Amino acid sequence: LVTVTGLGGVGKTRLALAVAALAAPADGAWLVRLDELQDAAGLVSAVAQALRLPDGAATDAQALARALQALDLRLVLDNAEHLVDAVAGLVGTLLRAAPRLTVLVTSQQPLGLADEQLLPLAPLGLPDDVADTAPAPAYAAAQLFCERVRQQQPGYAPSAGEHADIAAICRALDGVPLALELAAARVPLLGVAGVRARLDERFALLTRAPRDAAARHRTLAAALDWTFNLLSAEQQAALQRLAVFPASFTAEAAQAVLTDPGQADLDTLDTVDALLHRSLITSQDTSQDIVAGSITAPRLRLFDSVRRYALDRLARAGQEDETRRRHLAWMRRRFEAADEVEFDTPLLHWLPPLRADIESLRAALQFGLDPAAPDAVRDDAQRLLAASTMFWARSGNRREARKWLDAAAALPASGHTAVLLAHAQGSFGVWAQMGSPAQAQQALRQSRPALRAAADQRRIYLSLYFDCLVQPRVAAGQDTQPLLQEMRACLDPAWGALARRFLDVAESQQLRASGDMLSYQDLTGRIAERCRAAGGLAECWPMENAQAQALALQGQLDTACQLLADTVAEVRAAGLLREQLPLLAMAASLHLWRDGRDAALTLGREATRLLQADGMVWWMADALAWAAWHDGRPADARRVQAWADAQVLQRGDARGPVFKAMRAGLLQTMGQSEPGGANMQSAEDVAALDAADAVRLALNAST
Repeated sequence: LVTVTGLGGVGKTRLALAVAALAAPADGAWLVRLDELQDAAGLVSAVAQALRLPDGAATDAQALARALQALDLRLVLDNAEHLVDAVAGLVGTLLRAAPRLTVLVTSQQPLGLADEQLLPLAPLGLPDDVADTAPAPAYAAAQLFCERVRQQQPGYAPSAGEHADIAAICRALDGVPLALELAAARVPLLGVAGVRARLDERFALLTRAPRDAAARHRTLAAALDWTFNLLSAEQQAALQRLAVFPASFTAEAAQAVLTDPGQADLDTLDTVDALLHRSLITSQDTSQDIVAGSITAPRLRLFDSVRRYALDRLARAGQEDETRRRHLAWMRRRFEAADEVEFDTPLLHWLPPLRADIESLRAALQFGLDPAAPDAVRDDAQRLLAASTMFWARSGNRREARKWLDAAAALPASGHTAVLLAHAQGSFGVWAQMGSPAQAQQALRQSRPALRAAADQRRIYLSLYFDCLVQPRVAAGQDTQPLLQEMRACLDPAWGALARRFLDVAESQQLRASGDMLSYQDLTGRIAERCRAAGGLAECWPMENAQAQALALQGQLDTACQLLADTVAEVRAAGLLREQLPLLAMAASLHLWRDGRDAALTLGREATRLLQADGMVWWMADALAWAAWHDGRPADARRVQAWADAQVLQRGDARGPVFKAMRAGLLQTMGQSEPGGANMQSAEDVAALDAADAVRLALNAST
């Protein structure tokens, strides 16, 4: 007994027919179509008639088994999902009586028999995320799509401009053959781009099936109606509620959205498991996401067309708003729990599981930060944002974080929620270096009294830390000892080395501000060693960045460049360049300061491309001027440096020691090489120069 399982329209029947056509046993291969059989009462008769057996074999299962006892044949039972209990009973009886009988069943769920061998049929292969422009024949979903287009447009071959559209169609339809065939049927009318543009209306669009197709396969909606109507009321309700997850989710998350007060968790898990067995939910392999010390729970996902279908039913049932509230409440609990521990836990342990929920985080914030949302919903969303702010910052999504924080700031916030938001605004402003340093410091200081009143030691400690970091950028030379003393008083003996590092880093910043680069280099080196020993690889990288800066300021630029080159290689291997963008930007800056060779230019282009996505090119503005200088273009170097100066003035910021030294060195060099070149602030130098112009002027002129 082999049962081919899979979502409706995935190709189970087509596979079964192909198997039935293979070399048959002595007594043949026989196909019994069950989709038009209304109830279990006619099952035995339908099988007997398909096998052309005498009328006596159709009386009951035992009579049919006796008729097959001596035969050697292959029986294909197609579309058994609506009669699964009856089919399981009949097949069990037949297999016990007929030793040479083999049975192939197609069904959206298994029969559940002891000797059943399952063959889950996955959708067709899809393009990799980075291969949208790969030729369509490179993956199976596109092969089928193009083949079906050619049935109506002989000789069709996708143009180079259509590859990305075909990839998007295949991915949106999850590689499900039925959906792809229905989409291909619309290409002669709409073109490939037109089909892609209308996929949000897919249930109205995907309706043009061949006349001889089974009724349940004539439209995408009909295929899903057939499946949905086979579910129990509990399963239908669960499927609809799970549609609020825009991407993958865990079983724990499903329980949070599905469980009514007083409902047993085990019942909920059984319901989700039933949807999984019916191929409406797919389970994703997360083994590749597991890092040392991190536990990654299995991820579940609804096929996109199933999710859209279920979400429409949820809305029509009037339950979408309540379900989204549950989803928002779950996301708040999830990120608040992570926020409590992440400051003392290696980033590579807590970031991957949270990153898997980023689409759910976006959906929850979009729902809760709607200006029309009720007060309680808005409060939940604001607290979720406060808890997730450092996740946004450290996952490399700085510009998006700024968008959410600005949206939250435009809404009223009350009580402790307002305090948490102010703390989040200030912390993010310092960590991500986005916005005014003075405003970030003000937000931190405004929230601290309420945090003290709540005895929130962790947030007080972090608030003081960020205040120490931003202080030199707001008022250089101001004593940070009071902040450091309060940090020491907040330090909990139960916290580990990664939490302790915030105090150590704050103390190192005081050494840097005093100009004691040797001591600064020594302390940041010891912090890096402690972080590595505690498993904090990502926490070690910023300290190596700090060491490189200290080396550069002591005249050891070659050593500094090599240290950061090695660190960037480690970051690149971990796939975290965007998350560690300040490190990459500093590596590029030091290389450009040192020379204008190809390696420096390549690194500079890579860093500025990522910085431009966040509107943060100013991070390495002073280094860009050196690139133009090394290329023998002093006039361009002057213009770029003038632009860099304007950026500092506009932000109300202060340069750090490295960039201050870069600028001073360029001024000196240009003053020696070109009389009058020290005048960097002339209006014509800055006119019409934006970040993109500065990058092109500095890095692209020679290419």
